[in-house]
Amino acid sequence: MPTARHCLRLIALSLLLGGGTQAAAAPACPSNDLKTFAQAFASSPQLQQAFSASPLVEQRPVTDDRGREVTARYKLTGDIRHLLTRLDPKAQAEAGLQTFWEGQTLVVNDPQGDVVQAFVFEQGACWQLVRVEQWSMDELLTRSAPAGESALQRQMRKADLFLGYGGREQYLLTTYFFELGQRILLDAARHGSPKAAVQAVSLGYSGMAPALKPGEPEELLLPYAKTDAEAALMLSMYYCDPLGDGSVTECQQPRKSEELVLRTARELDSASAYHYLGSGYADGQWGVTDKARALACHQEALKRGDLHSLWALTWWTKKNEMPASGAQCLEGSSETPPGA
Repeated sequence: MPTARHCLRLIALSLLLGGGTQAAAAPACPSNDLKTFAQAFASSPQLQQAFSASPLVEQRPVTDDRGREVTARYKLTGDIRHLLTRLDPKAQAEAGLQTFWEGQTLVVNDPQGDVVQAFVFEQGACWQLVRVEQWSMDELLTRSAPAGESALQRQMRKADLFLGYGGREQYLLTTYFFELGQRILLDAARHGSPKAAVQAVSLGYSGMAPALKPGEPEELLLPYAKTDAEAALMLSMYYCDPLGDGSVTECQQPRKSEELVLRTARELDSASAYHYLGSGYADGQWGVTDKARALACHQEALKRGDLHSLWALTWWTKKNEMPASGAQCLEGSSETPPGA
């Protein structure tokens, strides 16, 4: 027959085991609505532990053995709390971060792409965090940094990396990568990069990134148009077609556009400007078709190494439509080739 002391021990053991079972019970699913779930999940270590996949997948941008930018995925077990710190709204506010949803993916980021972290959720009986994508380019930028690289040059490489990953159209954040790349380029353009200005305007015209505000292309390109041929030519295109969407059938500011290209050819001796003049006069872009002058411009472009003009000359030859020679591309100029 058990003694009273033995009965007390059994009762105590029963209470201890019962308490332990209750403490180890998994927390209930906070919500079937993803955004409500994520709010609870963001600041609760218990929910993070209960509703994160094991192993959790981490994805990072890396370079392969050929030096190409790719991504790698790693399976993580154990403590993953260090990966989830930026989910906390307080941590986001302190670091100046913002968030947006892309389908079932919560993206934590800053405006210039120094922090880009994507939390991918999937729904089963409850929502579950299955992958964390780390999209900071710092490691890639540092690994391949040229000697003496400036902050502006590094910024341009960062934009190129995001645009490169976006151009593959295989990642959840493809659209965001184009928008971010353009945003970085806009900042670089305002800090002294003519190449960034041209790229930012081109992206706005392409439809892959947001269209720029009315007048913004001119604002970006005009400071560089006197010294950079590509900026001048892009500005000339803008004067003809401000929207860049093909809806304009006639050049809106033909004299302004033409004079800008003529000046670029004359003052910068730009092969691209001569080619653009040739195409413009052949197509009547500025209101008058002048194929003889177009021929002269393409010939000047070819002398300066622009092989695009060779295509036009070859096309005319094959069609037996070679324009008459003798005209000058830049009227009133001897157009002596460089180095002559």
